[in-house]
Amino acid sequence: MPDAIMRDAHRLTERLAALTRCFALSRLVTESLDLAEVLERIMSTSRQALGAETASLLLVDETPGSGQGELVFTVAQGPASRHLQSGFRLAPGEGVAGWVAREATPAIIDDVYEDPRFDAIVDRLTGYRTRSMVCVPLLYRTRVIGVVQGINKLGGCVFSDDDLEMFTLLGAQAAVAIVNARLHREALVKQRMDFDMEVAASVQQGFWPKSAPPLPGFEVSGVSQSCDATGGDYYDYLMRDGCDGDGQACLVAIGDVTGHGVQAALLMASVRAFLRSRLLSPGGPAAVASDVNRLLAADLGLSGRFMTLFLLELSPLLGRIRYVRAGHDPALLYDPATGEFVELGGRGIPLGIDSDWQYEEYVVQTLPQGAILALGTDGIWEARAASGEMYGKDRLRRALREAAAGDARCVAQAVLADLEKFRRGEPSRDDVTLVVIKAISGTLKKEMA
Repeated sequence: MPDAIMRDAHRLTERLAALTRCFALSRLVTESLDLAEVLERIMSTSRQALGAETASLLLVDETPGSGQGELVFTVAQGPASRHLQSGFRLAPGEGVAGWVAREATPAIIDDVYEDPRFDAIVDRLTGYRTRSMVCVPLLYRTRVIGVVQGINKLGGCVFSDDDLEMFTLLGAQAAVAIVNARLHREALVKQRMDFDMEVAASVQQGFWPKSAPPLPGFEVSGVSQSCDATGGDYYDYLMRDGCDGDGQACLVAIGDVTGHGVQAALLMASVRAFLRSRLLSPGGPAAVASDVNRLLAADLGLSGRFMTLFLLELSPLLGRIRYVRAGHDPALLYDPATGEFVELGGRGIPLGIDSDWQYEEYVVQTLPQGAILALGTDGIWEARAASGEMYGKDRLRRALREAAAGDARCVAQAVLADLEKFRRGEPSRDDVTLVVIKAISGTLKKEMA
């Protein structure tokens, strides 16, 4: 057999063996979904396939910000690896690796110091001498997610075109493996987050009152709907002994934390704990709100977060209402006998802003029979339909007026039903909370304390 044919046959045999080895190594890379393990396997298989002294993998920083687009040394193996710290960065287009990433084109260099693209900064940092190099982009579809490079062929040789072809095939498999490992990690994080959210939602649901306490002369009903798994709205019924022989009193609280989600839910839980603890000591709604505000302001500091609160005390024995308004929207008081609405407003800033703020207390001396008192959060009147129209307080008043003949629970449900009808399937963008108090007997007289 002629020598040329023998050489071609030998070369074809070597090429087939190399490709077979490449596919076997690719399988090792794609077998794991752990990102750190995948990256280490890519480096190990790259060095083995190429017969390289050292190999490194750099990933493109895709995080929005000043470092976006930079190449970050993520894994390095070989003699220089102990000197090259993970996290070392190359600017976009810097060095051979930067050029390969920018052009999405592989490079094979026999003498790097003769190539103008080469930047010796890594050699200077590590004390290692780079002679030859093969570098390929990690392409996922049309997007470059990083580069891998093999450095210094063992035995003093240079990298061949066959090495480049094999390395390119391995790089393609490596890119898919990296993306799959990232997606798997993101799925695990999301799964864990979903589980945590379910737990948080379950805990928060346990905070809501199971039912209103029996109060002679009053009916009370409340409901809260979060737009996320957890929310920042709050309502509660808190029983305690009244002052000066007033008998038992019920404090009705409704609040709204800035934002919604887990952070808002945690802040809501803190306020709930502060309120319940504070009610163990004497003092009216104003004193309670002032003390809770001082505690909350100390916790929040300059975070910019706060909570509005409407705290109302019902005294069944006297038929009297005392309340404090801490930045919350006024409650609506409807008298069906006159068909008129009165807003229970007053002076007061949200909790957590000024620790020295002293809240003022207001009094309503008994309510007329059938009167409806509605305490809500802005998720009701600021709700929007698909057209962009806002539900508004006029529509809320109309819903309360039309449902006023029912008991407190029916009134609350009627308002929420009207809100749903208005939205026509448009998702809620804020938490919705409503507490309805209905007076069974009494006469209206409002006083300012």
